[in-house]
Amino acid sequence: MRFKSSSFCSLLFAVGIALPIRAAADDYRLGPQDKLRIKVVEWRAGSAEYFDWAVFANEYSVSASGNVSLPLIGSLSARGRTTEEFAISVAETLQKRAGLSSRPEATVEIVQYRPIYVVGTVQRSGEYPYRPGLTVLQAVGLAGGIFQQAGAESSRMEKDRITAQGVYELARLEARRLLVRRARLAAELNGTMHIATPEELRNDADVARLIADETAVMNARSEALKSQLLAYSEIRSLFAREVEALEQKIEVQNRQVALARREQQTVSALVAKGLAVSSREFVLERTLADLESKLLDYTTAVLRARQEISKAERAADDLKAERKANIVAGKQEADAQLDQSKARIAAALSLINEATVATPHLLLDKLPAKPTTAFSVIRRVGGSTVKSAVDDTAVIEPGDVVQVDQAIEEITSSRQSSMSATSEEPVTR
Repeated sequence: MRFKSSSFCSLLFAVGIALPIRAAADDYRLGPQDKLRIKVVEWRAGSAEYFDWAVFANEYSVSASGNVSLPLIGSLSARGRTTEEFAISVAETLQKRAGLSSRPEATVEIVQYRPIYVVGTVQRSGEYPYRPGLTVLQAVGLAGGIFQQAGAESSRMEKDRITAQGVYELARLEARRLLVRRARLAAELNGTMHIATPEELRNDADVARLIADETAVMNARSEALKSQLLAYSEIRSLFAREVEALEQKIEVQNRQVALARREQQTVSALVAKGLAVSSREFVLERTLADLESKLLDYTTAVLRARQEISKAERAADDLKAERKANIVAGKQEADAQLDQSKARIAAALSLINEATVATPHLLLDKLPAKPTTAFSVIRRVGGSTVKSAVDDTAVIEPGDVVQVDQAIEEITSSRQSSMSATSEEPVTR
């Protein structure tokens, strides 16, 4: 028995490059759409304690270019590295940028692997989450198994097309919002109040509304910042006026102390000559001590007021720095989400093509006979895409596309002859 279409077999088995199928995920290499959690700690010998770099305590996505944008460090390549290699790179880069005497300890954990895609003759083609050790058969199981109901194939194709169209539209709308949000964050980072129209949306009829929505958000955030900074400015002004009043009191008090000291010196000289009583000298000494004590209180109050002014100034500076850090983190998150939306758009377009072109073409050529199922894995290797035939026990990797195809075997040669004769009748007539 032979396959009806020889080109089908050559497509699956004439691939010159075999995919490296791994049995374990210990040497897993990072790639786009992987989501990571990073933690960095530093041993500080001076204080004999670990310092937690909390600014890194966040989740990050590997961008389409294979990079991860990190605070203080910037863009760092993650593509093709293991989590241990990337953690060492984070620690070494931070040591150089921050001028640390010793390298801190960094850990990288994969929170979410990039998804896999199952297409072809399965119940539900689409995108599915990956877990280590996933085999081709398990991936097909996630997609509902091999499609069996030939009578419902047309209905399934239409459902797949509608579903993929919905996924595409949602991803497209999300990408538009993210593009405008990223433009708004860039404007805030540059200190401007004008949101530039993203180049990708130049001809979008709805871009004005999206920009207006983000402008309202930007104005509200700007007003909130101004209100907080105004509060700190009023605190500084209040204590500055207090310092001014206290300095005036100190000036007056200094004159009183000088007068009292001269009077006390005069009386002391008279007491020494026996021309005045010692009680008078005692009263003047006590008065002088009270005046000097009050002068000290004024000086202490000035120091406290100036300390409050410094605290208000530091708080205002911290508020500005925190806002900038939040803007940078928001822009990084928007970039990561935009990469994911673009990936979903590409996958949805592939599924739409599968449902509207590839599968209907296959149905037109199908004969009512027993199908033979073949599996293949499409994978990015280096800078190219490689398709390899595999069996159902092969272990797949994140980002793989598992394709399930069915070839139709001819039942008997006599049936083939009768069908050929039937097909040739209209021609002979």
